[in-house]
Amino acid sequence: MSRFSLMLMLAACLQCGAAQPAPERHGPVFVKAAGMQFLDASGMPLLLHGINVINKSKDQGYVGDFSPADFAAIRSWGMNCVRLGIIWDGLEPQPGRIDEDYLERVGKLVGYAKAEGLYVLLDMHQDLYSVKFSDGAPAWATLDEGKPHTVGAVWSDAYYASAAVQTALDHFWENAPGPDGVGLQDHYAKVWQRVARRFRDEPAVIGYDLMNEPFPGRDALRTEQAILRRLAELLAARKGQKNAAPDELFAMMATPDGRRQITRWLNDISLFTGMMEAGTPIMQDFERGRLMPMYARVRRAIRQVDAHHILFLEPSMSANAAIPSALEPLTDDSGRRDPQQAYAPHGYDIVVDTNSKDLTSNQRVALIFRRHAEFAGKWKMPMLVGEWGAYYDFGAASATLARFAVQQFDALGCGDMYWAYRRELGRSPLLPSLARHPGGGSR
Repeated sequence: MSRFSLMLMLAACLQCGAAQPAPERHGPVFVKAAGMQFLDASGMPLLLHGINVINKSKDQGYVGDFSPADFAAIRSWGMNCVRLGIIWDGLEPQPGRIDEDYLERVGKLVGYAKAEGLYVLLDMHQDLYSVKFSDGAPAWATLDEGKPHTVGAVWSDAYYASAAVQTALDHFWENAPGPDGVGLQDHYAKVWQRVARRFRDEPAVIGYDLMNEPFPGRDALRTEQAILRRLAELLAARKGQKNAAPDELFAMMATPDGRRQITRWLNDISLFTGMMEAGTPIMQDFERGRLMPMYARVRRAIRQVDAHHILFLEPSMSANAAIPSALEPLTDDSGRRDPQQAYAPHGYDIVVDTNSKDLTSNQRVALIFRRHAEFAGKWKMPMLVGEWGAYYDFGAASATLARFAVQQFDALGCGDMYWAYRRELGRSPLLPSLARHPGGGSR
């Protein structure tokens, strides 16, 4: 072979080599939890900032009329994530039967979000446990023993007042058998497994929020009694009285004016923290003894089909109001820590859903989020505040409250998800207050 032919062959080989594409990465690349940060597909730190999107109406198929335009609006507001509510009743309307049509409607919403460059956190939502009382579990999974359902001035009062809600929750936490003989938590875990199988290859989904605002059954009333007794003691000591009457405080909680007076007292942060300390042992026992085993059961079911997505752990609903959580990181059956998990607490001042928004305390709000951050730091988990806000009037006063909350998130370096999406938010004075610090969390 001549030197010229050899050179031509070498040039051809070099051209072939230059034309070879870079090796492709096979399969989707997911958002990951790494230490106290989320990392995007390129391995860069990701700050999640978004809003809750949910339809709780059974009559509207638990999806309503959300359209691509809704997700485009959210993206135009500078957000990069949605917490998308899904409902157990919609997923498993009959024992062991998954409604695949509903699951596909959820998938369509995920597609709308993905098309706008939004990440999605799937949230198994419940309020008062069941569709019999609000939203969440199917009627067949609501073992209330026919006990009476009592409501209060605020929707969440039923956790403390309703024997039906408390009994149904106790049966769930005990994994009592459903009508088919299978434990209620086993059903719940299987439903999560089906959701995870459906979305296991979807990188726009960042993970699974295992239960919205979990709460105990009969221990809820014990907690309320403990904290109000403690408040009575603290008030009596402060006023120099020999005794204070807890029954008076219980009666006051049942009326708007009485609740407003209690809120005024609790603007003294020492009274607030002292009162909440009385409920801490009860709620922490619930988290250790009943909530963590349920989370472990659901983790096991999900990990059988999906090893990639992040599991988001919510503390008891009491942590919304600054009772410290006793959750611990999830582990596998051999005790090794699951590497893909995150902390997803909520934060609401005690005035939420009442007529006393003007009595909001920045001290209480700062305490709530500071305690959440302390928990995340202790366990080296990334933190995403899954709910906050609920300023439904969208006015100037709400905008001021929202700015203060966002300042807390910026100072703590955590992500956040405002409650909740409404189309009119885009035309309101509240929207500019939801903006995060420049450089935070664009996808």
